[in-house]
Amino acid sequence: MNPAAVRFNFSKTRILAIDDSPQGADILSQILVGFCVEQITKAASAEEAKAKLVREEFNLIIADDKMPGPDGYSVIKAIRADPKGINYTVPIMLASARPTKSNCLRARDAGANYVLAKPFVPSVVLSAIHLIASINREFVTSDNYRGPDRRFRIGPLPAGVQERRADELRLLQAPERAMSQDEVSALFG
Repeated sequence: MNPAAVRFNFSKTRILAIDDSPQGADILSQILVGFCVEQITKAASAEEAKAKLVREEFNLIIADDKMPGPDGYSVIKAIRADPKGINYTVPIMLASARPTKSNCLRARDAGANYVLAKPFVPSVVLSAIHLIASINREFVTSDNYRGPDRRFRIGPLPAGVQERRADELRLLQAPERAMSQDEVSALFG
């Protein structure tokens, strides 16, 4: 489904935006305001975010991956570490200016639902929110992992069917290069 064709009512949606850069937080907030999100809470550090997370319930968290001190990955791990926390199962997006495959897998393994490539593109942010809302992944709690189910159905292609992602898969062979938002999305969708 085309996310642009879907109408969302974000008026009651509570979003926590975590970014040590005031400009980065403002850009993300303006995009969300453009979607009519009325309840945006900002945190300028992981510590500030963790304090808010124990007091307030959110519908979505968007955290920057690179911050001084504890980073976005540590925020995700802290949220997922407390099964009794009010935000334990909240969808989490990690924002990254350099979404390498290893960074995306690290975010996924920490319990993120999605990685957003920076700079933000409003239509991509909306598509990511739509994806998270429309794909009802089970939440997994185990000794080694807490977060949305990471499993995808992967199997052999039927006879005569060619891999339609062959070009993308070939590009992914360079493990530390920055990926496009489409490549990041393929890892999460």
